[in-house]
Amino acid sequence: MGARRLRPMTAADVPDLPNPCAQCTFWEVSLTDLAAPADHRERRAIKTGWAGSVTDHWGYCGVLAEQGDQIIGYLTLAPPGLVPRLGAFATTPMGADAAVLLSGLVVEEQRGHGIGRQLVQSAAGLLARRDIRALEAVGTHRDGPSCLLPAGWLEAVGFAVVRPHPTTPRLRMDLHSTVRWRPDLGAAWHRLTGLVAQPAPPEAATGLSVSGLAPGLSVSHVNVGNHHLTHQM
Repeated sequence: MGARRLRPMTAADVPDLPNPCAQCTFWEVSLTDLAAPADHRERRAIKTGWAGSVTDHWGYCGVLAEQGDQIIGYLTLAPPGLVPRLGAFATTPMGADAAVLLSGLVVEEQRGHGIGRQLVQSAAGLLARRDIRALEAVGTHRDGPSCLLPAGWLEAVGFAVVRPHPTTPRLRMDLHSTVRWRPDLGAAWHRLTGLVAQPAPPEAATGLSVSGLAPGLSVSHVNVGNHHLTHQM
């Protein structure tokens, strides 16, 4: 099957993500947009367009793990201002100095081998070389299918809860002060292949308004019908 490798993710990789992730737009659209009918082809185009905006205006939109020519795992990343759904959660806004870890998946036959942890380390390695001080995520305490990463798994790979919530806590990993991660960041960087220079993020990219979301809207108002499995990393 070939050697395993980790590399940055761009919009061109979105159509090849494991199903059903390629057409899941949970994070990429506002609540108003989610209510509009859309088939899988439209959702795939929306997700690809979102990934292109992140890549063009901010940098890589995630990291991938590959075995030969197959994607076996991924994590998506973005600045808070480019994630329309964040405003729907009671534990946001995110830190102004942080990038957001959104969704992720490791294919079933590859789970339990530490690939999820390597993906997080690789994401941290990318961000630590930029003026980004932390990774944050909205996790979930619920079991079962979800587009939110499990809070327990996030804590296991180095995150800490900074805003508790019964179902959707906000967690944070400080990239420049988390001692347990410092020795891993260089190794994570060197594991990434095919690196190119990332575009400098314009100020507007991290200050974009979140359209379609009412201020203070809590996650209890969210219809999470467009979800996929992220719990097995």
